[in-house]
Amino acid sequence: MKLLWITHRRQSEMSATTQRGIASALNKRGWKIEFMSPDGQHRVERSTRLGRGHQTFNRSIAEKLRSMELDNYCVAIVEWTGVQGASGELLSAQLPWVIMDRSPPITSGIIGWVQRRQYDKAWRLARNLSKGRAVKSAYMAASQDWQKPSAIVPAGVDITAFVSATMNDSPLVVCHGSLDRSRELNRLTKMGVNLLLFGEGNDSQRLSTMARVEGSGDVSSQLSGADVGVLHLPNRDVWRHASPLKVAEYAAAGLPVVASEVSGLERYRDAEWLKLIPLGDDEACRTALHTLCELSLEERRRLGTLARQEAGRSMTWENCTEALHEMLLEVKR
Repeated sequence: MKLLWITHRRQSEMSATTQRGIASALNKRGWKIEFMSPDGQHRVERSTRLGRGHQTFNRSIAEKLRSMELDNYCVAIVEWTGVQGASGELLSAQLPWVIMDRSPPITSGIIGWVQRRQYDKAWRLARNLSKGRAVKSAYMAASQDWQKPSAIVPAGVDITAFVSATMNDSPLVVCHGSLDRSRELNRLTKMGVNLLLFGEGNDSQRLSTMARVEGSGDVSSQLSGADVGVLHLPNRDVWRHASPLKVAEYAAAGLPVVASEVSGLERYRDAEWLKLIPLGDDEACRTALHTLCELSLEERRRLGTLARQEAGRSMTWENCTEALHEMLLEVKR
C-alpha cells in the first residue's frame, strides 16, 4: 500500500517529530510512505520570504503532482498547508486523499489573519473534495462541521528512545519545545523554580536573559536530567484542541508533569503523575510546580514511574495511529 504524504515540514526539523512517528507506525502496518516536502523524496519549494511561503509551496505542489505517476499511489495525506495546491491535481488523478490538521494558525496580527484565511479555504476544499480527515483531538473534531470518515490521531511517543529520569536533590523544571513568542514562555520565568527552557524559536534570545535556555539537541538526555515537565499555554481557544507531543515525551522520560488542560489530555485527568491547570492561569501553574518540586526525591520518582508506565500503555505511536490506519484502509482506492 503506497501512500503520498504532502507536508511543508522538513523531516530534519524538530517540529517534524510527529510526522516521523506517525510514518514509522504506518510503515509497521504495511504502508509504504513517500513524502512531498522541501526535503522529501518529491521535493517542492517553499519560500522563506515573509508572506510568500504559502503561495510558492502550493504552486510547487501543483507543478510536481502534474509531473508524477499518481496511479502508483492508493491514497494521499495532505496537511492543510498544501490543500490548495494539491486538491485539484489529486481530483484529476482520481487519487483519494485525506486532510491532516495538527497545527492550526496561532500567530496573531495581520500575518495570523492571512493564515486563518488560508486555513479556512483549505478546509472548505477538504469538505468538498477530500475523502476524510485526521485531526489531533476530540475537541478539534467536535468543533468542525464534518460528515465524512474521520480519525483522531493524538500525539504519541517512541518510548524506546527515552530513559527514565534519575531526579535531582534540587528539582529542575524543564519546558521543551518551541520557544516562539506566541507561547508567552516569559511567564514561566516568573514561577520561582529552577527552570530550563529547551528548544528553538524567535523568542529564545529574549528568554535567555530571563532563564537558562539551551538549543535543540538530544531530547532524551535533556529530559533524563530533569525532575518535572511543564507545558503552560496561553488562554486562547486555538490551544484548547491541542494534543501535546511534549507531555507524551515527558511521560516517556519518567517525569511528573504540570500541563494546561487541553482536549488531548482529558483521558489522563485522574492520573497521579499529571497536574492539569486552566489555560493561561499563572497562579495555578506556580502552585502546581511548587507542589511537585517540594515532594521528596522518592515521591517524584514514584510519580515518574507511573508516567512512564502510562506512556508505554497508551501513548505509543502504534496505539495513536490505529484510527488513522483504519480510515486510510476505508478510503483508499
